[in-house]
Amino acid sequence: MSAAAKLGRRILLPLAVSAALFFGASGVPWLGTPSRLAYADDAITDPFLGQPDAIAEGDDIYHSKCIICHGLKGARAPNIFASTLTDEQFLEVVINGRKGTLMPAWGFRLSPDDVWKVHAFLKAHPDGLSL
Repeated sequence: MSAAAKLGRRILLPLAVSAALFFGASGVPWLGTPSRLAYADDAITDPFLGQPDAIAEGDDIYHSKCIICHGLKGARAPNIFASTLTDEQFLEVVINGRKGTLMPAWGFRLSPDDVWKVHAFLKAHPDGLSL
C-alpha cells in the first residue's frame, strides 16, 4: 500500500466514522432535519388524513381502481370503509396484495402517496358511500 493510501485511510476512515456518528445522532444541521432511530412501537400513520385535497384525490383513485371490487360498502371484496387495519397494515396490503385472495399488489401502479390518499378518503367516509 502506498504512503498516500495509508495516509488517506488514517485520515478519512476516522473522519467518516465521526461524521456518521455526529449526523446519525443529531441530524444533518444544514437541513434542519434530525434523524431518529426507529423503535418497534413507532407507528407509521397516514400523512394525508383530514386533508381535503388529498381526500378528493383519494376519491378519484378509489373510483378508478378500487370500486370495481370494493363497491360503495363492500361488494365482491370486503368493505374497506369499515376496515380495522392499522394505517401501516393498510399500506402494506395495498402495496403488496394479499395472498390467498383476489387482492392484487398495487405497488407498481400506485405510489405510496396515492395509497395514503385512498386511505384518507376511506377514513373520511367510515360508513361507506351512497348513490
